[in-house]
Amino acid sequence: MYRLSILILLLSTSFANAQYIDIWTAEEQDFSDYSKSQPYFLAEAFLDARGEYTRYVDPHIGTSGHGHTFPGATLPFGMVQISPDNGVYGWDWCSGYHYSRPDIVYFSHKHLSGTGATDLGDIGMIPYTGKYAFRHTYDHANEYARPGYYAVELDNGILCEFTVTAHGAIHRYTFPEGSKDKKLRIDLLHDVTNHKDEETFFSFIDDNTLGGYKHSNGWAPNQRVYFHMTSSHTMNISKKDRKSAKKTVDIEFKGEGNVVELRVALGSTSVDAAAQNGQSDQLEKAFEQHFKTANILWEKRLGRIQADFPTKEQKITFYTALYHSMIAPALNSDVDGRYTEPDGSITQMPDGLQRYSTFSLWDTYRAAHSLFFFTAPDVIDDFIASMLAHYNFRGQLPIWELESNETFCMIGNHAVPVLAEAYMKRMTSYELDNVNWNDVLEACDVSSKKDFRGMASYMSRGYVSTEADGESVSKTLEYCYDDHALSLLANGLGRDDLFDEYLDRSMNYKNLFDPNTGLMRPKNDDGEFLKDFDPFAHDVNGVRHYTEGNAWQYNWHVMHDPKGLVGLYENQEAFEIKLDSLFAIDIHIDDEHKLVDVTGLIGQYAHGNEPSHHITYLYNYTDNPWKGQQRIRETCNTYYRHTPDGLSGNEDCGQMSAWYVFSTMGLYPMDPASAYYEIGSPLVENASISLPNGNTFSIVAKGQNKDHYRVKQVLLNGKLLEGHRISHQQILDGGTLEFIMAN
Repeated sequence: MYRLSILILLLSTSFANAQYIDIWTAEEQDFSDYSKSQPYFLAEAFLDARGEYTRYVDPHIGTSGHGHTFPGATLPFGMVQISPDNGVYGWDWCSGYHYSRPDIVYFSHKHLSGTGATDLGDIGMIPYTGKYAFRHTYDHANEYARPGYYAVELDNGILCEFTVTAHGAIHRYTFPEGSKDKKLRIDLLHDVTNHKDEETFFSFIDDNTLGGYKHSNGWAPNQRVYFHMTSSHTMNISKKDRKSAKKTVDIEFKGEGNVVELRVALGSTSVDAAAQNGQSDQLEKAFEQHFKTANILWEKRLGRIQADFPTKEQKITFYTALYHSMIAPALNSDVDGRYTEPDGSITQMPDGLQRYSTFSLWDTYRAAHSLFFFTAPDVIDDFIASMLAHYNFRGQLPIWELESNETFCMIGNHAVPVLAEAYMKRMTSYELDNVNWNDVLEACDVSSKKDFRGMASYMSRGYVSTEADGESVSKTLEYCYDDHALSLLANGLGRDDLFDEYLDRSMNYKNLFDPNTGLMRPKNDDGEFLKDFDPFAHDVNGVRHYTEGNAWQYNWHVMHDPKGLVGLYENQEAFEIKLDSLFAIDIHIDDEHKLVDVTGLIGQYAHGNEPSHHITYLYNYTDNPWKGQQRIRETCNTYYRHTPDGLSGNEDCGQMSAWYVFSTMGLYPMDPASAYYEIGSPLVENASISLPNGNTFSIVAKGQNKDHYRVKQVLLNGKLLEGHRISHQQILDGGTLEFIMAN
């Protein structure tokens, strides 16, 4: 087996000149030359394996700033995300890695992509020679990341390479010639958040094989992960470690050669199940073969959308966004479909389906799940079944599920619009044969009536009152959208009673509109608006009335009834003036008006956080849609870049990237459950979507250049498109959507 040379990534910014990081958030770095100084020096075998689309993916985008992504290797929706961890430093290390750090403590096997909360970093491993050191420095010039592969040469001379399968990771460590020894530390206590480990153990199977288990209590309250590892070299483990090791173990590799390979399979239910997962993934195959397979799998996913842009940088940004949109949800069941519940019991998924987790639904219901109907229609069955499995265990649909555990993070019942969207598109994309839609409706109905987070107030008063719960305005508005989605599902299934009930509930947003301020304003139990109202404040006397935002940012959260929102103002012109003000008003940055998640600002518009993502498309409901088109183009060019800090906010499990993918194609699912897409301003020159029914939908932007953001005309198959929306069915029918661009 030959050693592959590592790709050399020459960056202008070195850590010799880097600023040290704050314990909470990392300081900004200068990436002005990043995209101009990346000559690729890699072995010919790897250059030959670069795909037509994977060559345009840079996993380092989002690893600096507040993007919270990781650079390591994973497959689409895979169980394993093998990536380096810098240590526990604060919020900007939610993924375990931040580009500003010059050191690595471990490579671990599970990571979150772009979240605003921290967990995972399970099964930490690090190679070393001589005496173990906790930190290992490196230079970004000796680091390389691409889909399905990550490599870094540590300053001690050890080259660390990784590739992946669905359930496993293949490690290859090339120790320096002449090394007196070859060692590895495995640390089951390692994680990226210092959470409590309830139980860990090692199982020493033979001289080349060991297994282990970790049960932790972190953001995911009861996470269990098993692993099974085989080594290319005999593992010398001290008698003391074999007898007593439960948390860490040090291994010395015996045998000829300086290249050591490890094959690590993860499992949900047992060490034996992890071993079976490894057998199913054929982990014993050569490293290069697994790398090529990973590349092929990513090529197939990324290649569902073929897009060309005016610049290479835009194309890299696009395909990296598409890549980031398919890391979560993550596989959480063994190859036989079994998985471990939070209480330790084991459940079998039905009908050959797989269990997925990491449902960041407050974020991803907005556009990420809509994108799956084009890029990953084959796993939507599994996603739906996984949400129903959560409901069957807990009696409530997931809110923010991690490792099959409910974290109760964020607000709303946003599994409902995801499920409703799947129903609305099922008849037009492909049959979801494994779904009992009446079961789905029951789960949605029950979950939407739970006395939970102000729901009792919402149902009795038509809004969540300030006394009933915090973040009352945001909860009211989010519940309204969920109710709209449920009404569509009920209508489709012929449940007129539920349709009427939830359609009526979806109009509750009107109850919080204050005509004096033109904003959605908190109300108390008696129906009185909150006094001393500050529309810019995120926190008033320790109480939040909005979720990660303020009145200006949440005012527009009526994606399902934009005409009704416009109707709350004196006239359409008044609505447009208010919308203009959002982008023009001063940014308030003192402590009361500052929130770390509210980033990517244009005036009070905050693209770095999801509630703003649809707002530019509301200009379609005015006489001047070009204003929205201008803001869409501005956002694409300003807040998405080919640099490590190229995201304006948290990636949030694919939503930040899904916005870019849709918007650069000139479309956006403002009301995803409706199965319609708003027309925007494309950045592509042309794009082609390979549809699940075998058809192709093409997008062409004529007259496209950096100054031509305004859409003069839109033609569908040569005919003028009526209105400013296109249906999912029209896309699935195939054909060409032609934008005539102008300045």
